[in-house]
Amino acid sequence: MRGTFGLDEFRPGQEEVIRSIVGGHDTIAVMPTGAGKSLCYQLPALHLPGTTVVVSPLIALMKDQTDKLNSLGVRARQVNSALSAADLSDTLSAIGRREVEFVFATPERLEDPEFVSLLQSQKIDLFVVDEAHCLSDWGHDFRPAFLGLGAAISAVGDPPVLALTATATPRVLEDITKQLRLADPRTINLGIYRENLHLD
Repeated sequence: MRGTFGLDEFRPGQEEVIRSIVGGHDTIAVMPTGAGKSLCYQLPALHLPGTTVVVSPLIALMKDQTDKLNSLGVRARQVNSALSAADLSDTLSAIGRREVEFVFATPERLEDPEFVSLLQSQKIDLFVVDEAHCLSDWGHDFRPAFLGLGAAISAVGDPPVLALTATATPRVLEDITKQLRLADPRTINLGIYRENLHLD
């Protein structure tokens, strides 16, 4: 945490989520925006032997996370529709050579049998679903491709799963557990309250 990320202490909830992941448990983390969800998978993933897959619906966020990790000397690649054909080919080759610690991908990419087959050739140590409320039609941004992630997780060897969201009603949490086929997940719910936001 200090050496790679330059951090001296955890924010509320982070250590609990990280210890759950390192313990091999499926985990759901409900944390408000700005609470430090990224560290919750980035730090434990660096201690696990293999490649971490991070599924995100937001290409801009994916690029931001990839750039940040690469700037810290952590090997991360993104696989999405924003890549040129040459960049995509280079990225897939690097993944195939097991040179990548973090693979960021859209849920639509996990519907591609060839991409899933490539991941099957790797040791997947953690499967992260960011903005996990998107797989529920009770969430505020339903993305049908999220519904295939349960099958993709099974296809790559059923690694531990971390589902992250800043917005989750009990019904959405139930959907996340069901759709991702989570096994008795540990839920760390910090709520969505942000003391710096006010309504007048």
